[in-house]
Amino acid sequence: MLDDLISITNSLEFEECGSIDLAEMRLEGDVLNLSLNLYPGDSDNYQTWRVECVGFLDHRVSLGRCDEFRLHLDHVLLWSYIYPQASVSFYGETKDPFAVVGALYKRHLELVGDWVPFGRFMNGNPIEMIRGRYGMLADGPMPLVESYAEVLESFGIGTKITEPQPAFYNNDELSGLEEVAVLILNKGSYVVAPKFYAHKLRDADI
Repeated sequence: MLDDLISITNSLEFEECGSIDLAEMRLEGDVLNLSLNLYPGDSDNYQTWRVECVGFLDHRVSLGRCDEFRLHLDHVLLWSYIYPQASVSFYGETKDPFAVVGALYKRHLELVGDWVPFGRFMNGNPIEMIRGRYGMLADGPMPLVESYAEVLESFGIGTKITEPQPAFYNNDELSGLEEVAVLILNKGSYVVAPKFYAHKLRDADI
């Protein structure tokens, strides 16, 4: 019934005056359960739903009003799962480590915004690493690793990327690998999991 729930939240009535309140989050083994109060916007009733995020991989959830309720198969929060992983090492000296790190940070924001913290895939303090003239800078999904390497090389710093490790998931039906998705609830509030199920529990008067 997840399609039914998403259909409601994508309706014109909901976009105009509907809302979702995330009332509870509960962990049961590898299942993250979300309890929602849904106000469709076209009646005086609200609906209670339970969403099961089965085999969840990552989450950052804030209780309260949800500004969004959408399931994505293509999102930067999925890069760690759908792209091969590799590390980038560097060797070389620069007169201005702060400029290098500033450029790395700028490229990071261009690619993933603030969905992924800048230091998530870094192998320590980037300024201290650049000052050290060589080392392993980061280990993460290929789009980020390759972009970090491009930034370093633009400052005349040599780089080497390790042989990528295969992704565990792939949102391509022809790959034969399991799919993974991210449920976005708010800016910065989300759940990543391979399976999502929704159950309507009741209708109630406001």
